[in-house]
This record gives sequence, structure tokens and C-alpha cells, in this order.
Amino acid sequence: MNKEFLRQLAVIFLAFALVQIAGPGAAQRTRSSMSAGKQRNAEKGLKDNRYFFYFINTSITNLGTDEEKKMFREAIQRDILAQTLYMKFLFGESWHETRKAQKILIDLYQKTLSKDITATKKMLNGFARRVVRQNNYLARHYLRLGYRDAEDARIDMVMADNFQEFLYSMRLYRYSKAIKKVKHGKRYALSSMLQSTIPEEQRKEYGRLNFDELKKLISEYSTDEQRDYHLLVHTDNYYRSREEKSLYDVVWEDPNLHEIPEYQGYLEMQ
Repeated sequence: MNKEFLRQLAVIFLAFALVQIAGPGAAQRTRSSMSAGKQRNAEKGLKDNRYFFYFINTSITNLGTDEEKKMFREAIQRDILAQTLYMKFLFGESWHETRKAQKILIDLYQKTLSKDITATKKMLNGFARRVVRQNNYLARHYLRLGYRDAEDARIDMVMADNFQEFLYSMRLYRYSKAIKKVKHGKRYALSSMLQSTIPEEQRKEYGRLNFDELKKLISEYSTDEQRDYHLLVHTDNYYRSREEKSLYDVVWEDPNLHEIPEYQGYLEMQ
């Protein structure tokens, strides 16, 4: 054997030894990095969900259909399950359930916003003619703000609809902005109604009144056929539930996670 061959053979053996020494450590570091990434994703998703559930909770509780309430219940259950899995250090599974909850919330936000935007414009249209005929600057001002917020909410909804499908959090943040705007639109609609109905000597700056003060005026000056609906809308505008407890609170008190098909499989995981 010549010296060059022996030198090359030594280099090969040295390289092989280094791979054997560094390989397991490198693999361990890779697994640790992947686990940390899953943990960050799960943690952020769970934090985001608290925000997304808050903005739609009363809308579903007060105005949702039976089917929408059923969907909302499943979304809450999957979020609770995701939190349970996170505490068991099953970060990948937690993130998976968080995404499922967000997918359901996307469908619910779409349905809720479509209904709310239509309902807001219907409320505004219902007394727009009366407002326009009156020489009442504030009533017209509230009416204009109501239409503006309803249209802004529609634009935000369309933007979120057209984000890339897998960008769940980005879409839900935009839907949440739309929910806030459409509720503001309903507030302005009720303020315009009051401003155009209450006698001039009793009128106030309704944007400065608190929840109970507005509730009293709405109860007094809404028509008999619209009173209950206007009071319900007023309650929802302030993210309050007409019932003693919101649907979100009810599910949290008794989640019944066994209703989720995957639950039993997760129980068996270590």
C-alpha cells in the first residue's frame, strides 16, 4: 500500500467516527427543535382561540341557529381537548385539534357575519326614510355611520374569505374585526332610531350613554313588534348574553369530551 492510499483510508475512517459520535446528538437536537416548534405553534393557537371565541360567543348564544350552536359547541370542545393535550405535552396533537376548532370557527364567522351585515342594513333601511325627512343632524349622522360600519364589515369579511385557505389565524383575525364593526353599525342604527323618535326636548348624545341607560330608552321608544329584537341586539352589541350564562360558559362547565370521536384515542396516548 502506498502512503497516499493509507492517508485517504485514514480520512475515511476519521469521518465515519465523527458521524457516529455526532449523529445521535444531531438527531436529538433536531427532535428537540421540532418539539419546540410544535409547542410554539400549539401555544400560539390556543392563545389566539381565546380571542376568536370571545368575539363570536354572544352572537351565537343570542342569535345563532340550532345548527350554529351545535357547531360552536364542537369548536369549544376541541379547544378544551387541545388545552388538555398541551398539558400532557402532546404538542403536535394539541396543535392539530386547535386547527380543527379554528376551521369550525371560520365557518361560523362566515355565517354570522353574513346574517349580521344583512340585519344591520335592514335595521338602517327600516327608518332611513323617516330620518332623511327630518331636519335632525345627529340622526342622519348616526345613520351614515351605521351604513359605513356595515359596509366596512362586509369588506373585511370579503378580504378574509379570499386569504389563502390554510391561513386560519389571519382569516379569523380579519373576521373578528368585521364582527366588531358590524356591532358598532348596529349601535349606530339604534342611536339613529332613538334620535329620530324621541321628542326633541328630551334628546341626548346617545353615544355617551351607558348600557342600562340605552336599554331603558330602547325599551320605551321601540315599537311593540320590534322591542324584543332591538333589546336583544342591544345586549349582543355589548358582548353580553341574554341568558344567565353564555353557550361558551355552559360547555366549559360540562364539556362532555367523549362526544369527540378522537377523544378515546387521545386518552390512550402517553
